[in-house]
Amino acid sequence: MSEPTGRRAPGAQAGPALPPGRTVHPGHGHIVLRFSDGTEHRLRGMTLVGRSPQAEPGEVITDLVSVVDPGRSVSKTHLLVGMDARGLFVQDRRSTNGTVVTLPDAQQILCGESQTVRVPAGATVSFGDLGFVADAVEQD
Repeated sequence: MSEPTGRRAPGAQAGPALPPGRTVHPGHGHIVLRFSDGTEHRLRGMTLVGRSPQAEPGEVITDLVSVVDPGRSVSKTHLLVGMDARGLFVQDRRSTNGTVVTLPDAQQILCGESQTVRVPAGATVSFGDLGFVADAVEQD
């Protein structure tokens, strides 16, 4: 799996300006994905996102997150969101309309097929006409 290439994508919007330079990591809490449609999902492990996401044979996936997309800009299984010791990452799953990570400085990274792209604090992940930001939330 490769790291970000730094290529720019035209027209995607920048994420909120938070301190750059660190990857979203839960510390002693958890990660919440806050989608552009107002829904939220607590990340518990490897998660597939799409209109009707399905794991590939033999693939171990913790959650399947279905999004509502009347315009069908999001693929059935659009992207993988995961967490490892280095922090949050995404991988495009051969989607039709692609996945873009917009960094806090507005630089955009086009996610190549199955390329691992790190998601730093303050970044926005766009897929089709939707997107999300990831927030580290401390345990109560």
